[in-house]
Amino acid sequence: MNRRGYLGIIVFLCGSLVPAARQPAENLDRGLIAVVQSPSRVYLGWRLLKTDPADIGFHLYRITDGGEPVKLNSEPMTSSTNFADESAPLDKPNRWRLTMVLGGEEKEAATVDLPANPSVRSYISIPFQGNYVCSKVAIADLNGDRRYDFVIKQPQQTTDPGVWQKSTDTFKVEAYLHDGTFLWRKDLGWNIEQGVWWSPMVVFDFDGDGRAEAALKTAPTDVDYRNPDGHPYPGRVMSGPEYVSLLDGMTGRELDRADWPARGRVEDWGDEKNNRASRHLLGAAYLDGVRPSLIVLRGTYTRMRVDAYNVADRKLQKVWSWDGDAEVPPVRGQGMHGMHAADVDGDGRDEIILGAAVLDDNGKILWNTGLGHPDGCYVTDIYPQRPGLEILYGIEPPQEKNGICIVDAKTGEILWGCEHPTAHVHSQGLFGEFDPDNPGYEFYTGEKDRSRHWTYSVDGRLLSEESMSTLAPTPLYWLDGPLKMIAEQGQIRRYKGEAVGRYEGRILAVADILGDWREELITTVPGELRIYTTMHLSRQRRISLMQDAIYRLDVAMVSMGYFYPPQRSEYFALDVPPAVQKP
Repeated sequence: MNRRGYLGIIVFLCGSLVPAARQPAENLDRGLIAVVQSPSRVYLGWRLLKTDPADIGFHLYRITDGGEPVKLNSEPMTSSTNFADESAPLDKPNRWRLTMVLGGEEKEAATVDLPANPSVRSYISIPFQGNYVCSKVAIADLNGDRRYDFVIKQPQQTTDPGVWQKSTDTFKVEAYLHDGTFLWRKDLGWNIEQGVWWSPMVVFDFDGDGRAEAALKTAPTDVDYRNPDGHPYPGRVMSGPEYVSLLDGMTGRELDRADWPARGRVEDWGDEKNNRASRHLLGAAYLDGVRPSLIVLRGTYTRMRVDAYNVADRKLQKVWSWDGDAEVPPVRGQGMHGMHAADVDGDGRDEIILGAAVLDDNGKILWNTGLGHPDGCYVTDIYPQRPGLEILYGIEPPQEKNGICIVDAKTGEILWGCEHPTAHVHSQGLFGEFDPDNPGYEFYTGEKDRSRHWTYSVDGRLLSEESMSTLAPTPLYWLDGPLKMIAEQGQIRRYKGEAVGRYEGRILAVADILGDWREELITTVPGELRIYTTMHLSRQRRISLMQDAIYRLDVAMVSMGYFYPPQRSEYFALDVPPAVQKP
């Protein structure tokens, strides 16, 4: 064979090893919003997309009561994706028209309308079908119109298998379009108990058709498997079939189902009362680097089992199964109260962060710290001066040291760990860049009994031992930069500072689902879902956070388990932290 032939074979083989491009979770529109901040001011915000040229500009026009368009800006807007209209006659109906400026030409981008005399409020409302509140919300495009819709689980009442209470009602899953249109309801029945660990849900476009499916843990609804009176544990569901069901996002119709990882004998999971056997999670991960797979998990504190499925022709196709007990040595008790997915080893395919252990994309254990169950767990680029991602942990089991630590996401090697003992580092903590006086990210956490609290810089300096109001305040991008505000007790405020916004209801999620790159705060109050949005102008423009790989999957998994505020793949803070010294 001549030299050119050999070269062609080499190029072909090397090209075949390059991972294909990841399918986006959804195509997005501009997300244009108009929110009335006061009777004389309307805030408008829109998305910058990953596909936009670097020199793209925007114009805004206002059309009042069907009249002629009025241009609101003189030059194309190229440094921000928000605007304050302070001259709109709000006693009349108004439409705002956004255009893109590309190569000197204008192209239509989006419109948004407000009726005459609109309400002054900082949120968008999705009314429910009754005066209930929900326990979880999933965010995805259900009908393919490039806008985010919502799937909720109601009512709010939940219990934990470790402190079991008898369910007083059945969970109902409901779907709503972005404009509040009610689509469907599915009653999960009495065999899915009313607790977050019995009823995981994730909504994602698994088959790549532009419309999301809903994946749920389900059980038969025509037979009651609750233990009878006289049983040592009456009222608990400790037997009967368990499934993962795939539902059509627009109709709620079941497309397919598969067996959930088997319960077997509940005692084999670590107790006889069905506590540890009743720890269930669902997630999404791009295991092949191209299409999303459905991840089904049973077990946190002892045994751990995972099944992975692809969706093709609207059917579940198993990719692999993993049993931690089959590993040598066995992998037990390393799970978290949630799940992350990220390409931690740089091969273009996602790994599954179970907690203190990580599964490779092929269903084999990649590494295991052996530290035990983490309550706090965040994956991002914590140290920009070193390659790859890192994972921050707050470990629940007692530790002589490293109860708060940061590890290399590729290897599990501890890069930094606290030197003091910890008894029970509890809840999700607070992670992000929230202290303006410290370069880089910070992490706040504490003991379950609130006897001690710590705020650490990621280079290992103890910044504070003061307590916040909870062990899991909610951080979010709200103002003009990477400094995160903190949402708690009805206020959105600066760290140790003044309020910059207010909200009502119980926080369900934080995500960049509308407007510019800042995040919305999603809450539930009786009878409605609320999407609170910032109305502070930003002088920056950034690509929609929902087009970041880790961030989008983090958002997908807020509808099950604990709420872990989503993280970005790339470093995003005010300053680079000092280099950390390994312990």
